[in-house]
Amino acid sequence: MTSFTPSKETQREFRDALGRFATGVTVVTCATEHGPLGITANSFSSVSLDPPLVLWSPARASRRFSAYEAAERYAIHVLGADQVDLCRRFSRDGFDFEGLGWACGADGVPLIEGCLARFD
Repeated sequence: MTSFTPSKETQREFRDALGRFATGVTVVTCATEHGPLGITANSFSSVSLDPPLVLWSPARASRRFSAYEAAERYAIHVLGADQVDLCRRFSRDGFDFEGLGWACGADGVPLIEGCLARFD
């Protein structure tokens, strides 16, 4: 175990330490004027059962942030352990839907097939 005080100089150590926390991974999708967009996010959690609320937190520094901020609707796809390639795909390129099983939902949101669960 490494001990440090979080600061600008220890940003990498802080990120590595956060990465040691086991968490699920999601892909969040939305429709944009340029086509379907996806982003890999592990900043997802349940907030409330009544009312049913979930939370995901994209980084403001992300190049995709403005698209999600402007989106009226999005879908959160919970990935299984066998979907590592899907996780990596959307961590690199948000518009990489080619060859992927997906369809537009009733509200135009891209819905990826074969995930463990989905929140529309």
